[in-house]
Amino acid sequence: MTSAPLSGTRPVGRIGWRRPTGRSLFLAVLLVVLAVYTEMAFELEWRTAAGRIGPGFFPRIIGVLSLAILLWALVQSLRPGAVDAEDDCGEDEVGDADLGRHPIPLLLFTAAAAVFLLVFFLPLGMIVSCALFLLVTLFLLNRRQPLVNVVIALAIPVLVYLLFQTLLNAGLPAGLLPRF
Repeated sequence: MTSAPLSGTRPVGRIGWRRPTGRSLFLAVLLVVLAVYTEMAFELEWRTAAGRIGPGFFPRIIGVLSLAILLWALVQSLRPGAVDAEDDCGEDEVGDADLGRHPIPLLLFTAAAAVFLLVFFLPLGMIVSCALFLLVTLFLLNRRQPLVNVVIALAIPVLVYLLFQTLLNAGLPAGLLPRF
């Protein structure tokens, strides 16, 4: 005759954590990589002598936030009630799109990013080159809404310029446009 365990007690031999899965191993490796990144970020100066934000300002923020998010995700993936994304949805719920099989847009997007960084960023400046990059990539990925593409391609570089150049006093390449 076996007796049922008392409510609130854990069965004998059951550990409080779930066995690591591929997802949790990936998160653990990424956590180690970002810990090294964050350590390197804290070795950089966070302010310059002129009072501007230094090279370590944003890497510190990104590193600490990334570590916190990854640690939370890792703990969640190891909890006993955690379900992998593959287990969570059945065959009926899976969409038709296969996100891993679009090599042409991926190559075009990567080429546009490389051209943007290597060729246009310094000579044209931040606003013009970012607007061109966004126009090219948005029209590649979203041909049905040209007006939205143009508004986004113009608004985001201006907002980024105002944030970094005006509020944070970070030096951005001016290029063709004069500083304002």
